[in-house]
Amino acid sequence: MRVRTWFILPLLALILAVAGCGRPKVVTLSSPAGTFDPIRMETTDVAVVLRAIARQDDEGALIEDPGWREYIMEIKNLGTDLLTVQNVKLLNQDGRYVDSASGYEQITAPPTVGGELASDVVGTAAGMAATQFVPCGGTLFGLLSNATKASSAGSKAKAKRDFMLRVLKNVELAPAGKVEGSAFLPNIPNPRALVVNYAQGGKTNRVEVPLPSEAPEDPEDPDPS
Repeated sequence: MRVRTWFILPLLALILAVAGCGRPKVVTLSSPAGTFDPIRMETTDVAVVLRAIARQDDEGALIEDPGWREYIMEIKNLGTDLLTVQNVKLLNQDGRYVDSASGYEQITAPPTVGGELASDVVGTAAGMAATQFVPCGGTLFGLLSNATKASSAGSKAKAKRDFMLRVLKNVELAPAGKVEGSAFLPNIPNPRALVVNYAQGGKTNRVEVPLPSEAPEDPEDPDPS
């Protein structure tokens, strides 16, 4: 009896998808100092937790150019008034505030800082890997569509929508409200802090989250002994 191809291919894909759900997927995330525990800063108004820093090609990251990093964080309103997360920036070693991306198109090309390219740090600040486990889920269609993400116009449109849902700019939080989102920032060497600008009760303020220092690599001496 002849078995039709249109039946075999979806069945094979379904079998592979189920087999893949036998264990959780691993999301590889980079950080300036390699693996780090979530960093929390809290004021009377707001609590900020930096959970991870993702780079290009890390699973789940939206960035398309290696010159960007995705700072994944949670922000909670601890006050009694509405709080607006206005923006998230980086503070560099010279004391300059570097702005985050406002649109998806920005993270598909090399970033600029002060008119100059903020190129990816090659060979020294690539960082070590931190891992985060996420549950296996989604539909077969979702799994199959991820395989053609780079070439699909529909996927590009979805990435733009995901960016707008994820980006932390002008996000309003009711008292006790919280948001999980991302700031897309240039990959500059050794940033001093992540800075969250917010407004509450007619006043503007900011909270700084200190960042771990980059651990220099020494390829000439892999064994210190």
